[in-house]
Amino acid sequence: MEQFGVLTLGSRMKRLSDYLFAQVQEIYGYCEIPISSTYFPILRLLQVEGALSVTEMADRLHLSHPAISKQISKMLNEALLDKIQDQRDQRRTMLTLSSMGQQAMAKVEPVLLEMQQVLERMLSFSSDDFMTALVKLEQQVLTDSVANKVLDRLSDITIVQLESEQHQLAFHDLNMNWLERYFPGQINKHDYELLDSPKAWMSQYHGQIWLAVCERDGKESVLGCLAFKPHPDKVGEILKLAVADHCQGMGIAQRLLSHCHKIACAQGVKTLYLETANCLLAAKSLYEKNGFVAKPVPFTSLYKRADLYMEKALGGNP
Repeated sequence: MEQFGVLTLGSRMKRLSDYLFAQVQEIYGYCEIPISSTYFPILRLLQVEGALSVTEMADRLHLSHPAISKQISKMLNEALLDKIQDQRDQRRTMLTLSSMGQQAMAKVEPVLLEMQQVLERMLSFSSDDFMTALVKLEQQVLTDSVANKVLDRLSDITIVQLESEQHQLAFHDLNMNWLERYFPGQINKHDYELLDSPKAWMSQYHGQIWLAVCERDGKESVLGCLAFKPHPDKVGEILKLAVADHCQGMGIAQRLLSHCHKIACAQGVKTLYLETANCLLAAKSLYEKNGFVAKPVPFTSLYKRADLYMEKALGGNP
């Protein structure tokens, strides 16, 4: 449809709408939330404003009276709404959330928070042209599962050691996505050595690689990673800390760092160090929060992009 431009605008917007409704329904089903995704505008409106008539709902949502009435009938049959009399006009019927409706909306609240995070990241691009922006939005939304991203954020996370082929592929992809976003012209042979053959790298350098994973329906999703390389004189190096874009802000990087700190202490490491870039403000802030201090670089870096060397003396809490 894209080749016909604005002539298919309505169809393209409907395609996005239908896809997102289906994705939300998938999330509701997995989380055992007993409502239809199409009910949400009405349920949220009543949750915020209290009892309203059908006409008032149609006006506030800018939808037709018949469309609202059809949804209301379904929700009444499912006991999500109650009918009450208007205290100011006994001839007028108002609608409000039933106790079941209130429970359903309470259950959906954490889902909505994570869904907002995922969608806001998908929309975090700028464009002065609406159709260009629409193409970007379609690429973001339709080429990947919104439901899976939201469910990743809702799932319990564990830290595991890299083992399977899936782990190796995820480790490669997480880091390559990060490198191509921030330093596309500065990926070198040392990056490829580790990312293309992480098990060989671990064997050669006696290193370890940990992954932050969640599991649903017997399948793992890798959401973050970190590599640790021991050096002589009880020194350890942190490399390749990366977190999936849709899982930013969940504390995954902190958990990986804390896990590395614990293992390094258990191995008798006295100093941890890492290389990063001053332009990566969020990463720099995270490292500073964890006790890493900027120092002069004591060696020639393998990475042109690295202009900040940081160390942490071990012995305290992460």
